[in-house]
Amino acid sequence: MDRLKEKILRWQLLGEQFIENNTNVFIKDIQNNLYFCKIVVVGETKVTVDCHKPDHRAGQRFYLNWLEIIEFEEERENGN
Repeated sequence: MDRLKEKILRWQLLGEQFIENNTNVFIKDIQNNLYFCKIVVVGETKVTVDCHKPDHRAGQRFYLNWLEIIEFEEERENGN
């Protein structure tokens, strides 16, 4: 459980940096949903994002539970 808490804390801090730098982010959740987005708010239990890809999520806001995220990183230039 401590490893999970550490991972979430690390991602929360990284998320704050992404907000400050206006960085596009790639997120994958436990259902294999992909989000290419900008972070709006980093919360204790959720992260709020505005998606720009894939097309069926573009322009939508999502509230993602940290416990359900399995990948969280800066979006690469090629969109992956």
